[in-house]
Amino acid sequence: MGSRETSGGVNALRPSVAERLDPVYLDIYNNYQAGNLRCDQVPYETYKTDKEAYSFPTHKVTGPRPEVASDAIYRVPVSHPEGEVEVQVYAPTSEAVSSGGLANSEGRLPALVNFHGGGFVIGDLKSDEPLVRQLCQQAGCIVVNADYRTAPEFPHPTSVLDSWDALKWVFANADKLNIDPTRIAVSGLSAGGCIATVLSILARDEPALPPLKLQILIVPLFDVRYVPVEGSCKEGPYESYVSNEFAPMLPLSRLVWFYNYWLGTGPEREDRAKDFRASPLLAESHRNLAPASIRSAEIDPLVSEAKVYHDKLLAAGTQSKMKIYKGQGHTFPQWDGQNPGSKEFVNDCIDDLKEAFKL
Repeated sequence: MGSRETSGGVNALRPSVAERLDPVYLDIYNNYQAGNLRCDQVPYETYKTDKEAYSFPTHKVTGPRPEVASDAIYRVPVSHPEGEVEVQVYAPTSEAVSSGGLANSEGRLPALVNFHGGGFVIGDLKSDEPLVRQLCQQAGCIVVNADYRTAPEFPHPTSVLDSWDALKWVFANADKLNIDPTRIAVSGLSAGGCIATVLSILARDEPALPPLKLQILIVPLFDVRYVPVEGSCKEGPYESYVSNEFAPMLPLSRLVWFYNYWLGTGPEREDRAKDFRASPLLAESHRNLAPASIRSAEIDPLVSEAKVYHDKLLAAGTQSKMKIYKGQGHTFPQWDGQNPGSKEFVNDCIDDLKEAFKL
């Protein structure tokens, strides 16, 4: 693997994009995506009838799925509107607990609560399974992988409110789950990164909850006001919407598709986009938030707003560090079975957790 040649196919990359990509990332893209339609290139109803046909075969390029001590699924009641979502609780093996050294004097473990990506339209508990299994075993912590309801059936703000209910459930059930409630962190990829960001703000403003220890924000979105309902981005402060308009895996047209279902295309769109629960950059205050670890891809429309949010946190006195993975596209965190840049990302997240959770 490792050429910079472009490939033919319905989603062949422009040469000007391909030449900026890491050669391994490009080979993976050419092998598995260039010749296939994505979900955003067909009507949602068509995608629903055969999801696999319009989905990237992530299982072919992910890293290991280590065995854990348990991975029980719980049903969590949610309230906006009333219903329930599933969370899967991964507990590390006794060997991983001993190696990690994170258990407190009562034997309780810290926990990471993770939220999958998918543009608030697609995705489920399986989306991040290899990653959360690795984080659980390699860091020696509990990982709660939380699902949430998605658009178009459940447009904004249902996804983030489901996730807030799930996070509060984790705190309320910490004893049952063997979790140390003073050491809980949140994470999420893409849309999940937006959710984790918003939850960090909501948790700060909820006096009944202990402070979060960390927010790991992976290829996240922070400001949704400038993605158009159709066409190219004609205005706005984010240069990467233009320079990375035709990026692999998340071109601007895919963001348009996701946001149109999630935020709507009618008069409600503007108000929803300005809600800090969709655009956490617009929150009234970014002070006293959990330390942030922002992990972005260089060839991604979302990288510019990530830089702005990182600066916003620092200006408010909140700890934040940001790493941009050179030559990588949006979904690179899930390709660690073949891509060295992805393996580097996983190791970085493990280090983040060990540092945040240390006694």
